[in-house]
Amino acid sequence: MPHNYRQEVFNVLLAQILQEQGIISAPEDVLRISPDSTRKMPDVLVDYNGLRTAIEGEVDDQQDYSKRAIKSAQKRVELGIAHVGIAIIYPSTLRKHEFDRLKKELKACELRIAVITENGSTSYSQGTIQQLGESLRRAFDELIKEDVVLKAVSTLESGIEQFAGIIVKQSGTSARLAEILGIKELPQREKPKLEEEE
Repeated sequence: MPHNYRQEVFNVLLAQILQEQGIISAPEDVLRISPDSTRKMPDVLVDYNGLRTAIEGEVDDQQDYSKRAIKSAQKRVELGIAHVGIAIIYPSTLRKHEFDRLKKELKACELRIAVITENGSTSYSQGTIQQLGESLRRAFDELIKEDVVLKAVSTLESGIEQFAGIIVKQSGTSARLAEILGIKELPQREKPKLEEEE
């Protein structure tokens, strides 16, 4: 008889497996699960190589499961909750297993996986948890290549330049800022006198 496991149950079990395999690290409260969880559980946020990573899963017997998983993962990245979002589609066949077998079945089953980062998202690909680890490694490498940090610095510098341009046009602002920051005008140096030739 099929069980009505929520997708959050699968998300937590997936995080447990990924941690056991040394792919991610997760806080203890994220890894706690019970088979009869009926209330919505908190987001599964884990750490992958220092990047906050959100696992957003749907089961393939739900309406619009494919779009919903991607949309949820994208939202986590867009809102800055996570650097990486993993959209996972779990096969509904997992629901037929007893809870104590779920983890073993999840390790062996085929999943649909998409990875979302600040640089964009991949389309779904079919694979096991091992392929998920590979997808995360590729996404991490892409982030390093694209150097998101440099883009962020460039955006920050642009903002500072715009702010400075606005401030300069405001009369008195420079003097007030200088006073607050303790910046004083340097005293004028006297020019050395040249000795007159005899």
